[in-house]
Amino acid sequence: MLGYLSRRLLLALPLLLLISFVVFAVMQLLPYDVIDSFARPDMDPAALQLLRERYGLDDPFIVQYGRWLWGVLQGDFGYSLVSRHSIADDLLTKIPHSISLVLPAYLIALVLAVVLGLLAGANRGRMFDTVIDSSNALFIAMPPFWFALLVMYFFGYQLRLFPIIGMHSVGRSDVADFLQHLFMPCLVLIVAFYPDMSRYVRSSAIGQLNEDYVMVQRAFGASKREIFVSHVSRHVLLPVITQLGLALPMLVTGALITETIFAWPGVGKYFADAVNSFDYPVVMAVLLLSAALVIIGNLLADISYRLADPRVRLKGEL
Repeated sequence: MLGYLSRRLLLALPLLLLISFVVFAVMQLLPYDVIDSFARPDMDPAALQLLRERYGLDDPFIVQYGRWLWGVLQGDFGYSLVSRHSIADDLLTKIPHSISLVLPAYLIALVLAVVLGLLAGANRGRMFDTVIDSSNALFIAMPPFWFALLVMYFFGYQLRLFPIIGMHSVGRSDVADFLQHLFMPCLVLIVAFYPDMSRYVRSSAIGQLNEDYVMVQRAFGASKREIFVSHVSRHVLLPVITQLGLALPMLVTGALITETIFAWPGVGKYFADAVNSFDYPVVMAVLLLSAALVIIGNLLADISYRLADPRVRLKGEL
């Protein structure tokens, strides 16, 4: 196990380096920079050039990349070119906000997907299965931003049941106020996460029904409920474990659209604002963080699969 982990981590370092280089190069190819994002038509071009020199934006590409990479290797992501705040401090503030939104939505969607997916698989071809499968297709086809606007319009504007934007009302920081702000963006994310997972569980359950052990259980007189509860569900939930590891990057950077629409002060909105203002140090930091979380998530998925099923052997294990 330790040898496998060491090899995976060593392979991750050049991959992260390659990702950072490609993204940095793409950012440099853009026709505008952060100075252009806040420059006014009446500003003196000489003053704009001084600003570019001050921020090092007129240096050669490789010099800018080397300076940024050297800072990252020392644990310093630099400062936002727009706000001049420390990017590391901003991320430490905004990551918990994103997790507080995405984690409950993902867990609720996962529970619904497992329960309804198993029930749909157990009732394949019946009315319940048709309703679940049709609703999944509808949710998958529904653009998240459009559904978010519908939720905001009906629950926020028409019914006035929940606050429309933000994580807290001005002057309040209690739990009740937080839950009121959480409801609408959390509902949007549940609808976004649920259908794919539900279809995955349903198809896995249907596939398990054709396995030999199910036929053996039926031959011994086991009921359909006993087969699903004691056997099929265990085999279906094993691959679901891998989805938990892959969800790690989603917990931090997976709610960009929802956070932007509801002005939730998380990493997604932070990233969207940085892209709009060409604040490339922030963009680079968030993309590098996301890439690292994808690699770590895949590694955690492999390890959790190995722990859940001792019969699985990771590459390099005896």
